[in-house]
Amino acid sequence: MQRLDFYDSFSRGYAVANQAETSITLTDAPDDREGAVITEGLRAYNEAQAGVSDSRAVAILVRDPETQNVVGGLLGRTSLGLLRVERFFLPENLRRGGLGSRLLAMAEEEARRRCCTRAVLSTIHFQAPGFYLKRGWEIAARIDCEPPGHTRFYMTKKL
Repeated sequence: MQRLDFYDSFSRGYAVANQAETSITLTDAPDDREGAVITEGLRAYNEAQAGVSDSRAVAILVRDPETQNVVGGLLGRTSLGLLRVERFFLPENLRRGGLGSRLLAMAEEEARRRCCTRAVLSTIHFQAPGFYLKRGWEIAARIDCEPPGHTRFYMTKKL
């Protein structure tokens, strides 16, 4: 992995010269370098605490057979024995035929291969909590969200 030029500041313990003059910015569009400072800082901290850095992406892509363009799939990460399903989408015409179950099973199997023992995800009531429940996932938490009447589910599964 290529280390970014600011990595050394994290390995030495980054400190602000004058905390009273520290500038704080709120944005909905951080550039790649700004995001990388946070990502690399957290990665370095976690590795120092856990003694290992094993975070890896998981991507299972569904392609149109004619164009080979990606039309859906599952994105996630494995780290410290945990699979995180971050995004899972299939277009309507590919749902209810078992493809979603296959993708989820593939992600779970890959996580087991990477020595994960648990999986987590978040879904909203109109997305797919029933789909996950039928496949052995359990609801860990329910959070009411906006607009009123909407609920987010945090789910887990022992692999």
